Amino acid sequence: MLTNKEKYREFCKKELNIPIFSKDWWLDAVCVDGEWDVALAEKGGNIFASMPYYMINKDMFKVIGMPSLTQTMGPYIKYPAGQKRYKKTFWEKELMSSLIEQLPSFDSFKQSFYHEVINWLPFYWKGFYSSVRYTYIIDNLVNEKNIFQTFSKNKRKNIEKAQRIVEVRSDLSADEFYNYHKMTLAKNGENILYSYEVFKNIYNSAYKNGSATNLYSIDKNGNIHSALFIVWDKNSTYALISSLDPDFRHSGSLSLLFYEAIKIASKCSKRFDFEGSMMEYAANSYRQFGGTLKPFYQIVKTNSKLLSVKNMVENRIASLWR
Repeated sequence: MLTNKEKYREFCKKELNIPIFSKDWWLDAVCVDGEWDVALAEKGGNIFASMPYYMINKDMFKVIGMPSLTQTMGPYIKYPAGQKRYKKTFWEKELMSSLIEQLPSFDSFKQSFYHEVINWLPFYWKGFYSSVRYTYIIDNLVNEKNIFQTFSKNKRKNIEKAQRIVEVRSDLSADEFYNYHKMTLAKNGENILYSYEVFKNIYNSAYKNGSATNLYSIDKNGNIHSALFIVWDKNSTYALISSLDPDFRHSGSLSLLFYEAIKIASKCSKRFDFEGSMMEYAANSYRQFGGTLKPFYQIVKTNSKLLSVKNMVENRIASLWR
């Protein structure tokens, strides 16, 4: 008998609408410090819903969380052809309830659901709660020239300026991209938050599956101004990692890279997701590309009373230092 993970690998081969962050090869690449598995809701031997999860041991607690460089996960649901609207929520309740029941015992659960998942009530009824996050998305990538005209005047001006200063290329190795990002962060007094192992796994797997490219801007003196790593699936292209050398922050190069990435997205997917930050400066920049603000839910549950107290104390201490 096949395990759920084995069934899911076959499901991923056939179900092309599964988002990239839930594909089996992506999970193999990013789940290096723990294990991933999947809950499946089946009817008549057919899979109608899936929900991968990433389990790690943190201190003495069993935690279901988000792997590194993975924006969203959550349930994926197939709907019967011609299903009437009034039956949809009942279908979602039935399948999501089945997925929840299959989750292993945990002390803490935290997953960010895809923005398409707007009904999380079955989780609420099981004691989960949520907070809202936001991203900016450009929908309907049909005509790249029309897309450029939807950018703000200032953004278009920055892109045209950058086109006179830098050239866009796409041949950085995994080592070169990672080291460049690490260097630019260090100039700002920051540390890189993901491991080289995870990035190299993503780089190799995504390129192998025809789902990634890197872009960088370089001037005539050989200075790299900025870099961008994008990944995509059938429906969305994601700006996974962006990096800007603070010595060249005024060249407009990163805006140019996003524009080039959006043009690439128009040829391989339906929309461009900026993987929006909650930081005000990032939101301001992404908004000027003409994207639409989209909410998505972060679903949380803590079963361990000890962990609840620990989190409350840590949050209280953190607030005192703000």
